[in-house]
Amino acid sequence: MKKRFLIFPFLLLFLFLSFNLAYAQEDTETNDTQTTEEEVVELPVYTKEEVADHNVPQDCWMSFEGGVYDLSEYIPDHDKFMDIREWCGRDITADFKDKAGEGRDHRPGTYELLEKYRIGNLKGDFDLVDAQVIVDDVIQNTETETEEVRTSGEYNILIPFIITTVLYWGMYILADKNVLGLSILKFNGFWNTILLLTLLLPAMGFGIFMMIRTKRPELWDIDFDFMYWHVELSLVMGFVAIYHFIQRFSQYINQLKKNKSV
Repeated sequence: MKKRFLIFPFLLLFLFLSFNLAYAQEDTETNDTQTTEEEVVELPVYTKEEVADHNVPQDCWMSFEGGVYDLSEYIPDHDKFMDIREWCGRDITADFKDKAGEGRDHRPGTYELLEKYRIGNLKGDFDLVDAQVIVDDVIQNTETETEEVRTSGEYNILIPFIITTVLYWGMYILADKNVLGLSILKFNGFWNTILLLTLLLPAMGFGIFMMIRTKRPELWDIDFDFMYWHVELSLVMGFVAIYHFIQRFSQYINQLKKNKSV
């Protein structure tokens, strides 16, 4: 009976951390949005010629839809399967929107990352007022797209937690009382299988696929959110592993005692 109650401290700790994490994330997003909007208004203006002077990876400026960006620090960290060093000193609007001919735009998160390196507005084809209007449109569109992503594929830790908790401990109570022919042996066999499947498919399988996808851009066209299910089902695996440890805690202690006595 004691091992059943080991779950309650874990449940309380998990719920406390999850609610605090959600609150901290909302507060951070609000502060980041306010900071970005305030910084855009006060940025200086540069000409195309000034941007062109910074055309090497160690000193790399780029212009994009009326904005000027200093990506010198970011260049070494950029995804290795796509070399963007030749973009230094140029306007990258066309290349950025179709990934240099790949025919697909960057994700909303990439637009947000780009804004972190913004140092000014572009003068020439865009004056300061026009540039500000375009930047506002980009920010608004990015926020709209990001909201759509959050609505359709927002990570959720509570749902896998609740489902896994109810199924695991509900089945354990039935197996412990041998209801409907469900024994502890069958119970352990079932959840061992779930652990193996979640390890091989979402944890390792999807992870390896996403690594290969960085080298094979055509794999992005597959209409399935591998990242979302990689995270969600890996959470299921984690919860099952913790519950399995708690359920077998007494056996674990006995094994430690036997090892000490040998």
